[in-house]
Amino acid sequence: MNDIVKRNLSSTSITTLDEDMAAQLLAGIEDSQATTLVPGGGKDLIKLDKASGLWGIGQADEPMQVGSQWWINILSICHGYVNWSDYKGTKKNERLGEIMVPMSSPKPPKPGPIDGFPFKEQRSFEAICLNGEDQDREVQFKNGSVGTLKAFKKLEDAIKIQLRNDRAHPCPVIVFKSEKYKHGDYGWIQNPIFEIVAWADLQGNIREDDDAPAPVKSKPEPKQAAAAPPPKRTKPALVTPAAQEEPEVAEGPAEEPAPAAAVRGQRRRPVG
Repeated sequence: MNDIVKRNLSSTSITTLDEDMAAQLLAGIEDSQATTLVPGGGKDLIKLDKASGLWGIGQADEPMQVGSQWWINILSICHGYVNWSDYKGTKKNERLGEIMVPMSSPKPPKPGPIDGFPFKEQRSFEAICLNGEDQDREVQFKNGSVGTLKAFKKLEDAIKIQLRNDRAHPCPVIVFKSEKYKHGDYGWIQNPIFEIVAWADLQGNIREDDDAPAPVKSKPEPKQAAAAPPPKRTKPALVTPAAQEEPEVAEGPAEEPAPAAAVRGQRRRPVG
């Protein structure tokens, strides 16, 4: 059993999926209908920043380490509805109601509006980080945006295929990413991506033919500056013979000047 998951897994004591459970879960995903309120369980909520496309954890919006891998407890995947107010002006909006159940249970009809505000679709799951600085961290993702519902459908489709082919490893291991598109009214909008990088069992053990999560560094190691090359040795300027001037000779008798030292390669002037 993966030690990280073993220490943190508290939502279920089930260790394997039997045929009935797998079929029930598969039917629940395909039907996607819910009824019972499911509390968050005190886990930190994660959310996608609409401007930067980065993921944050908890009320302090602590940045999630980019590239970290998260094991999704497949039995924690829920569907249902949420009701948020949409007050005009400066009044802060609030959550008026929420109805969520596991995907293995059918979803009831959508409840009626509260104070004129309608319920909308919502999806959620719980996850545990397997590597990096967030290792052992338990989080919950819960959202009902259009982008989330599209990302969740891809996740559900992948799980459906996995349940049909390998029920021993039904839990996706994902990396949280994002993509942006330009909306006609709201400008650039960030959508979540749940990139599946491996599959694991209900204890968090990665499938043998999948890569185990690698450690994630918080930031790349700084490169050492290359040593500056030594200064080039300078050489004295060469003086060409043509640039030398003959010494002036004073009028009248005088001692004959000593002959000038010859420049290498140059003939000495004859004395006469």
